[in-house]
Amino acid sequence: MAEADLAALIPDPMPEWLRRAMDPSTPIHAVEGAVHTESFYNEALGGEVLVPRVRINDKGQPVVVEDPYGEALDRGDFILIPGPPGAETAARATDLSKLISGLIPPRSNGSFVVKPLYERAE
Repeated sequence: MAEADLAALIPDPMPEWLRRAMDPSTPIHAVEGAVHTESFYNEALGGEVLVPRVRINDKGQPVVVEDPYGEALDRGDFILIPGPPGAETAARATDLSKLISGLIPPRSNGSFVVKPLYERAE
């Protein structure tokens, strides 16, 4: 799937977790980075739902969420990748996750720059 088609799946306005991840002034998790996504198929919604593993807690610190799928469904801030259950829809979700990772600006923790896990293909 083309990058433009994948990018069109990102809602406007973006979910808060994605806006935060794209803001280089916000803190990142030491292991997971700015955002680490997972996807799960949801029959009722008719597609893969892309959800963040990293959120900001009430103290302003990035934390790994124990149940990222449940929390995203409760908040309604997931990204839906429509399609039937199976490898093709899951692959589109993975491709969107990689695209998002490539869009997130590198961060500095004062001693080194943290780069995204996936680099965008030119």
